[in-house]
Amino acid sequence: MSKIVILGGGYAGIHAGKLLHKAFKKDKDMEITLIDKNPYHTLMTELHEIAGGRVDNHGCVKISFDRIFSGKIVNVVQDCITGLDPVKQVLSSDTASYEYDYLIMGTGAESTDFGIPGVKEHSFPLWSYQDALDIKDHIREMFRAASYEKDPEVRKTLMTFAVAGAGFTGVEMVGELIEKLPIMCREYKIDPSEVSLINVEGLGNILNMIPEKPRMKAQKYMEKKGVKIMLNALITKAEANSFTLKDGTQINCGTLIWTCGIKGGQFGVDTGLKVGHVDRLQVKETMQSADYENLFIVGDAQWFLENERPIPQIVEAAEQTASVAVHNIVSKIKGEDKKYTFKSNFHGFMVSIGGRYAVSHTGGISLSGIPAMALKHLVNVLYLHSVSGLNAWWKYIQHEIFDMKEGRTLVGGIISNHIQSLWAFPLRLWLGLMWLIEGLNKIGEGWLKFDLGSKSGWMFSRGIVQAGFGTPASYQPVASAAASGGADTMAAASDMAEAAAPVVADTVAAASDMVEAAAPVVADTVAAASGMADEIVNSAANVTHTATHALGKLWDTSGLVLKPDSLVVTWFRETFMDSMAVYIPYEIFQSMIISVEVLIGLALIGGLFVFPAAGVSIIMCFVFIFSGFFSWGQIWFIFAAVIMLGGAGRVLGLDYWVMPWLKRWWNGTTLAHKTYLYFGEPRNKKRKK
Repeated sequence: MSKIVILGGGYAGIHAGKLLHKAFKKDKDMEITLIDKNPYHTLMTELHEIAGGRVDNHGCVKISFDRIFSGKIVNVVQDCITGLDPVKQVLSSDTASYEYDYLIMGTGAESTDFGIPGVKEHSFPLWSYQDALDIKDHIREMFRAASYEKDPEVRKTLMTFAVAGAGFTGVEMVGELIEKLPIMCREYKIDPSEVSLINVEGLGNILNMIPEKPRMKAQKYMEKKGVKIMLNALITKAEANSFTLKDGTQINCGTLIWTCGIKGGQFGVDTGLKVGHVDRLQVKETMQSADYENLFIVGDAQWFLENERPIPQIVEAAEQTASVAVHNIVSKIKGEDKKYTFKSNFHGFMVSIGGRYAVSHTGGISLSGIPAMALKHLVNVLYLHSVSGLNAWWKYIQHEIFDMKEGRTLVGGIISNHIQSLWAFPLRLWLGLMWLIEGLNKIGEGWLKFDLGSKSGWMFSRGIVQAGFGTPASYQPVASAAASGGADTMAAASDMAEAAAPVVADTVAAASDMVEAAAPVVADTVAAASGMADEIVNSAANVTHTATHALGKLWDTSGLVLKPDSLVVTWFRETFMDSMAVYIPYEIFQSMIISVEVLIGLALIGGLFVFPAAGVSIIMCFVFIFSGFFSWGQIWFIFAAVIMLGGAGRVLGLDYWVMPWLKRWWNGTTLAHKTYLYFGEPRNKKRKK
């Protein structure tokens, strides 16, 4: 049995695990283990969103390894590795040891202070999930303290926020503060004019890895938002509440966020492996360690010069180095005499400056504003889909668009507000009642009296004869009996009319005399009333004529959405419905229609399986629309059902109890693990602690 250990669950480690599963998923003699000190994978490129308070739910920045590797042959172990013996091929922690035949080291990097005095003690790095939380909490503490501070100088220091470094991380952190600081001002009743935001960069430009055009757009946007950008400003010392530049300038600030650079992790240095530059471990072009053939180093931890330039520490590089390492391991295990070497294929860079603006340069095309922001979201969605399928990227969209507070999204806050499910409760009951009545009405109309023939022929094309279990034999006798009965009734009625004729004549004569006596009085009264009525009628007629001329009939909601003879209805019937008429007997078809309508109604009224019931409701409405017998006055069925999709069954409904149980059961199934179609966290029984 071959043992492959992946150390580190970053971008490189995750990609390596996925590729190894794909290569050996049918191999029973393969043991693949991923070890990480955390139970989750962190999207390092999105840490600024946590630090700046853009996302409250951290599920779109943290993804549990259970979600990533559920249904995979990769065994995840949560442990903190403290030692490596490459000769004995053993990793060790305080409590366990792990043997390996092949080791993929993706231990990442860590923030570096370049030995500048005071930076480690008096600044906040942004290179881990905990770092982001610390920054978020510190910013709130600065505003809380400033809201009580009376000394204007101390208050000014507290309200000065500095970000050191104008690379990707630094600019993205500045972008978050551009949006967050005004919000905090409103919350703590701080005058925005008292707040200062500074971006300090030691080089002559910001964002040196992208072309000048998008770079300058980013700089102009930041300056427009009130950011003071200081270029060629090297920090030489940091102290509590201040830092000093190379030219001697001292800047007071309550917050210094450090994003000036990273180096290889200390663990890699302590292994004794050959070190390249800035504590990154030396590798060959095959990503093998310079010291050991079965030890591969990937991601930010490796040091390799491609065309005399180091591989950048970015996500694409991490995944591509992992891919090279995995292909070489697979080649060795399968006995293939082939070596894979690293050749970079980077597509570009994207930098968000808050939730509503970004710049990018990908495929030789530079973008800014909404297109660039949309592109970054798309890239994140594609990455999350590759990592954890629909479950991950839909959760990302929810957090980044639909659940975003404070309007810090691509489209602002226009679609991020929610209604409470309680307010949908009456609508749920009414919609369910209407569906139930629709089904019961069809029963009353004889849809289940199959001896009367088909009642659903209107859903099919003219001339189509629906299949049935048998042709009713009672049509003609019933019609004949009805005709005979009708003739007898007419004869009897004629006799009665002849007998009553003399009596009727006498009565009419008496009434005629009374009318002649009262005629003069009635005539005078009618004449008087007629004059008044004429005036009223004329006035009303004028008003009605004016209103009708101005408005007309705006919309006849009793009209059909699609007429039965329209092209769309004809196409739908001929393509979908007519074939059903041939193969499904009308007895079954009509029973199905009634059953579905009644079940939808009962489900909505009881609040049980409301989401699927609402979905079927929408489908049924469209079937009726395309069949040519659905009026505009019924279109509300669709919109009401859409509202039901938002969890309306959880309020005063059985879904409150049933759905959590069903989700727990489903999350433990093999199918859910293999397809990632689970709700929340899967029930993963493989994972070890």
